[in-house]
Amino acid sequence: MRAMVLHEFSKPLRLEDRPVPEIKPDEVLIKVKACGSGLTLRWFRTGLRGGILPRIIGHEVGGVVEKAGSVVTECKPGDRVTLSFYLFCGHCRFCVTGRETLCENLKGQVGFDIDGGYAEYMKVPSRNVVRIPDGVGFAEAGITADAIATPWHVAKERARIKPNDNVLVIGAGGGVGIHMVQVAKVFGARVIGVDVSDEKLVVVRQFGADEVINAKGKNMAEEVKKLTGGRGVDTAVDFVGMKDTLEGAFSSLAEAGTLVIVGTWPDTKIEINPRRVSERVITGNRYATRQEIRESLELVRRGVVKPVILNTFPLEEANRAHELIDGMKLIGRAALIVSD
Repeated sequence: MRAMVLHEFSKPLRLEDRPVPEIKPDEVLIKVKACGSGLTLRWFRTGLRGGILPRIIGHEVGGVVEKAGSVVTECKPGDRVTLSFYLFCGHCRFCVTGRETLCENLKGQVGFDIDGGYAEYMKVPSRNVVRIPDGVGFAEAGITADAIATPWHVAKERARIKPNDNVLVIGAGGGVGIHMVQVAKVFGARVIGVDVSDEKLVVVRQFGADEVINAKGKNMAEEVKKLTGGRGVDTAVDFVGMKDTLEGAFSSLAEAGTLVIVGTWPDTKIEINPRRVSERVITGNRYATRQEIRESLELVRRGVVKPVILNTFPLEEANRAHELIDGMKLIGRAALIVSD
């Protein structure tokens, strides 16, 4: 099978001919149709996350079950599927209560710790598989399983967004931020999108933002206060995770507001005066559950949220996609079309 393989951190992937994976009784073999590509993969490609090489990366997968192991009950050959990319155990106290992203026995992630979707075939534990509903394409499903499911989890569980809330989305033109804008609108919020590119902010408005801020060279919190009558926002979601964005997000919060940190950079530290916290909440976010992936796919099936895939590439051109992503030149998400 064809596969794009990472052999050295911060080096281009190589196109190789690899054997089709052999599955265990509790695994499934997926014929990959499409695989999303975004900033999450950059952490692994550049060595910031660590990991063992060589590796076939990619976790935003849409494909068809080619073969199922002897004890698999979740799916059968021919099923259209995407997947949860956390390698959870399925039996710890978090897994059995539907919070598998907090698994106490986590084995890593698809595309980081086992081979992923930058190949014609891949294998995963059957418990990771989520069926794709009719009417949702393979690339759209793969993107949804991360870039829409994550904002859905943020809105529903971490921020608990309510109708008429003011929601600030930092990095709104990025591959996950653009979907956070849409999801926040589903919850009835007034959305303020922040980025540093006027071109991206035009698209952010097209996908539902009520107001936009180009934060380049500006005090973001001051701009937010102007747009909210001095009150601030009820929720700030930071997909960038740098010192200035995080501190600016916190300063943008209204009393009792919530800051959700999604994007993070290694060794980032912020300074916050504890006396300013009051009843404001600062929380992180750990991906989304399989049920939230299913819910997100239903949103896409109904047309309530639209996957923003403005650039597609054949598998062999994965490195070109990475160059554009690394240069912050892409709006929304990119997808590799792996097979017909």
